Amino acid sequence: MPPLLSLHNITKSFGATHALHPLQLILKTGDILGLVGENGAGKSTLIKILSGIHQPDSGLFHWVGAPIQFRTPADAIQSGIATIHQELDYCSYLSVAENLFLGEPWPRTWWGGVHWSHLHENSKKRLAQFDIELDTKRLLHELTAAEKQELAIVSAMAQKARLLILDEPTASLTEPEVKKLFEHLSRLTQSGVTVIYVSHRLDEIFSISNRIAVLRDGTLVADYPTSEATPEKVIEDMIGKPLDQFYPPRTPHKAAQKQLQLECVTRKPFFSNISFTLHAGEILGLAGLQGSGRSELARAIYGLYPIESGKMSLREKSWAPQHPAESLRSGLVYLPEERKRQGIVPDQSVQDSISIGFSEISSHFGIIDRVDETKRVTGSLSSFDIRCNSLSQPMSTLSGGNQQKSLLARWLNRNPTIVILDEPTRGVDVGAKAQIYQLMSQLAQQGKAILLISSDLREITGMCHRVVVMNQGHIRCQLTGDQLNQTNVILASSGLND
Repeated sequence: MPPLLSLHNITKSFGATHALHPLQLILKTGDILGLVGENGAGKSTLIKILSGIHQPDSGLFHWVGAPIQFRTPADAIQSGIATIHQELDYCSYLSVAENLFLGEPWPRTWWGGVHWSHLHENSKKRLAQFDIELDTKRLLHELTAAEKQELAIVSAMAQKARLLILDEPTASLTEPEVKKLFEHLSRLTQSGVTVIYVSHRLDEIFSISNRIAVLRDGTLVADYPTSEATPEKVIEDMIGKPLDQFYPPRTPHKAAQKQLQLECVTRKPFFSNISFTLHAGEILGLAGLQGSGRSELARAIYGLYPIESGKMSLREKSWAPQHPAESLRSGLVYLPEERKRQGIVPDQSVQDSISIGFSEISSHFGIIDRVDETKRVTGSLSSFDIRCNSLSQPMSTLSGGNQQKSLLARWLNRNPTIVILDEPTRGVDVGAKAQIYQLMSQLAQQGKAILLISSDLREITGMCHRVVVMNQGHIRCQLTGDQLNQTNVILASSGLND
């Protein structure tokens, strides 16, 4: 039996940029292929070629053994290829039923109008085939991210898709929702559907896939069974160098000036009796499960809301900020946890998004010096390796890694002494992660004090001199030296280290 899809020497260029070098790939029926690579590696281009959005410059497709060409997305859909993109607000103000039957004939009354009751009845039947219960009259924008994901899968399967492509499908899902998505995918593959699963989250790739393909700089550098791979091997293939070069060497930290002190700091129900000290030149990790109070503590330190009791000191002087502006003036900056909701303005230009962090520094008598502003921003693009087409490019069009580096540039242009980073590498590719780690190391060597909040155990243990672990709003323990390992962080985060 021939494979479902074969790609032979597929190439694609955009001007002088080679997005895909001659690429060979075979997909068998029932495969779940985990497709990984840094941003810019060629994943999106490959997806768009398979979806009929772009046509390759050269090369051949074979679909179930026969040559085929996808000139339009409709060609790909009719052949049995369905793509579920990361952003799912296709027709936000249409109902579940209307979205589910887009592009298909709707049931009609004898006079030619839409037979709404039949439309909703047919929609419920489709949803029931996947054990999904949704009010078919709800508007799409009212659904959760998980419900939109389920609706998109049902819609694809209704079109009898044989190849389902999912692009970062869990970016907005909770753990229970991810588990439910995996159950859906498992049922689909058992029925003969093939899946291409694109994600930066390697734990998911290893959990759901049976094969892994790695793209780097437009070239397919590896394709192997998941059972023969390890996270270390995949990362090395993605970045093109040994993993021991992924985390910068951790220079020993000696006792230095106290930059930030907390003594029995409390704001119920988020956190209680929190005490620790952050020194100049130190990377202090703040670990714990979601909901342990980590992010709320960071926001209180930054001045987003006051503490109820306890004391804070900034460079050994009393610290009780009433507004984040006080923190900025005092040399304390904060990179928030949710980049898209709390950090960027999607339609804002790259220049405005970066310069907003230091606009008063570039101003004279309240008027912004545009020459100085542009000089600073242009320097940031080079210093932080921010890849964009122009300074006027909207932030929403940048990759996750470049958005994050833009936010770092926004605040680090102020030359702060204390930097609070909340999940700084969430949702960014491996290459951007390595760059952010290198930047953190450089900041510490310059004497900056860094408070790193992260759910990534490798990040916490690979970057930090010390780690404070929180559980249910309390500090469970502080880990240093040989005690600073992933096992102890997990035990303390779960409250099991007694």
